[in-house]
Amino acid sequence: MKLFIKTYGCKANQHDSQLLLENFLEEGYNISSFGDADTVVVNTCCVTGKAEKESRSFIRKSAAAGKRVWMTGCAVKREEFCERCGASVSILPDMQLKKKTISSFYNHTRAFVKIENGCENFCAYCIVPYVRGNVKSRSEEEIAEEVETLCDNGYKEIVLTGIDTGAYGKDTGADIIKLLERLKTIKGLERVRISSIELFYLTDALCDYLVSFPLFCPHFHIPLQSGSDKILKLMRRRYTFSDYLSRIEKIKKKGRAENITFTTDIIVGFPYEEDADFSLSAQAVKDIGFLKVHIFRYSKREGTAAYCLGGDIPSSIKKEREKILKEEALKVSMDIKKRFIGQELDVLVEREKEGWWTGYSSHYLPVKISVRSANECLFNKIVPVKAEGMDKHGLLHGRIIEGKTE
Repeated sequence: MKLFIKTYGCKANQHDSQLLLENFLEEGYNISSFGDADTVVVNTCCVTGKAEKESRSFIRKSAAAGKRVWMTGCAVKREEFCERCGASVSILPDMQLKKKTISSFYNHTRAFVKIENGCENFCAYCIVPYVRGNVKSRSEEEIAEEVETLCDNGYKEIVLTGIDTGAYGKDTGADIIKLLERLKTIKGLERVRISSIELFYLTDALCDYLVSFPLFCPHFHIPLQSGSDKILKLMRRRYTFSDYLSRIEKIKKKGRAENITFTTDIIVGFPYEEDADFSLSAQAVKDIGFLKVHIFRYSKREGTAAYCLGGDIPSSIKKEREKILKEEALKVSMDIKKRFIGQELDVLVEREKEGWWTGYSSHYLPVKISVRSANECLFNKIVPVKAEGMDKHGLLHGRIIEGKTE
């Protein structure tokens, strides 16, 4: 039996797919390409209309190719989605998973470790709490066991992820600082990254801990969504832009955080977003200096508070605002990256292509490294690199600092 798994959406979904993959292997399946597979599992996403449409399109493509198709993930909780996928497609039945933890992460040098599921924030635009349910945290023991296995299998960096990562322990009383204290004792673990965390979870205590934690990658992904207080209130985001900016400035001033980088999410075209509101979002990108901005055009999700809000923004305006913000974010990103030219970066090497090794620094900077010898293999090594320049695409390049490699 040959299986292909297609994953849409977040890092938590990617962890779920890896867990499914390992359990299918236990059941005797072989992993193959889409073309060779007789069974296809599609792990869907419904966060945006675009993600839901892409999930549905791939399901239909798989069914049309004569594959046995199972679907799972967020979108299958929506009855309309399942109906539109066709009668020949089945929801993946609940499996009695023999494996509760993953041991690898297919085609990745960084492993995503899911620490919780569910979200209870109920932002006005978001369908996720309705399809994922309440927060359900994994035990510290199970997470540590998973990380230990991954490190035994050669992984050096793990990315803690979840549907609402900062809510870890809300249901059990567990604490993310205690979890990190446990993880730092694991042999072979060299870097820990947090995939995304909401502003309201970043207490002074947690920020102080993270910037002094020796394994923590100095990079935060903190969703902003809008630079306008009016829009943030309509979104039910529980903070003002001033709150957000203040927290960023506090993080920048702490400990070794002078070179810390920030990435974020911003929605354009939310109901009642006027030109002035959009301008505040564009200005926020410049004022904060984000390394990368994930930009989403607002799409209505039936069942959310914003669905019947009114004040819809025409599609043409959403597209134009997305274009403008992308251009502004790219300029800011290039400026941020230039600051690292001349610095030493620790790069986890992911692949070799056309005479260069490429990977990511702990700051989440993409870096390419010149190959010194045809016989040298740097794959999955963390190497010290002197950043010497940057290409027109914003990719830093440099050379390995001799005498400091593994």
